[in-house]
Amino acid sequence: MKKLWETLKTMSFKEAVDYIWEYYKLHIIGTILGVAFLWSILGTVFGEKEETFQITVLGQVPYDTAEAFSTDLNDHYLNDFRVITDSMITESGSLEDVDYAQVQKFWANMGANMIDVIIASESLADQFQGEQGLMPVDQYVDLPSLEEQEATLYRFGTEDVYGIATEDIPMFEAYPAFHDLIIMFPVNSENHERTEEVMDILMSEPPSE
Repeated sequence: MKKLWETLKTMSFKEAVDYIWEYYKLHIIGTILGVAFLWSILGTVFGEKEETFQITVLGQVPYDTAEAFSTDLNDHYLNDFRVITDSMITESGSLEDVDYAQVQKFWANMGANMIDVIIASESLADQFQGEQGLMPVDQYVDLPSLEEQEATLYRFGTEDVYGIATEDIPMFEAYPAFHDLIIMFPVNSENHERTEEVMDILMSEPPSE
C-alpha cells in the first residue's frame, strides 16, 4: 500500500484514476457486486417498505379522530397500502395559529410529494389553488354524479372544480369533525393512481351496522 501511494503521488489526478482502474478494476468490481449482493439480502430479510397514502387535515379534527378514520379505512377497505391521516389543529382555518414545527413539516412533506390529499378550510384551499397547486376533481371522481347530487363544489374563480365539501362525502358522515372543510388533491402527489381508489371508497355509502 505504501508503494502504491508513492507511485500515485507522482501522477496527475486523471493518471492516478486510470492507473487504479487498470490494476485494481477486478477488486473494485468485486467490491461493488459484493455490496449490491449484501443490499439485496438485507432487502429480502427486512422486506420492502409498506406503501402509504397520506391525508393531511388542517382544521379542528382531534388526533384520535384522525387515527380512528385511518383505522376504519385500513381495516375495512384497503389491502395493498395504508392510509395515514395527519391532523394539524388550527382554530382559525389558516396556518397562522399552527405550531411552527408542524408548518415546517407540512411544507417539507409537500415539497417531497408526500401529501396525497389535503382537507382544509376554504381560505386555505383558495390559497393552494391560487398557487396552481391542485388537481381538478374530475381526475378522480365522477363530476356529473356530484353535480346531480347537488354536492357543494369549489371552482375558486376557474372553470374547473378543485374542491368538494367534506359533508357531501358519504364516508365523512360518521366523522362530523371533518365537516365544514374542503377535500382537494395536490398536483405534486406521487400517488395519483391510488387517489381514485381512495375516493371511490370515500364516496361509497358506509355499510350499515
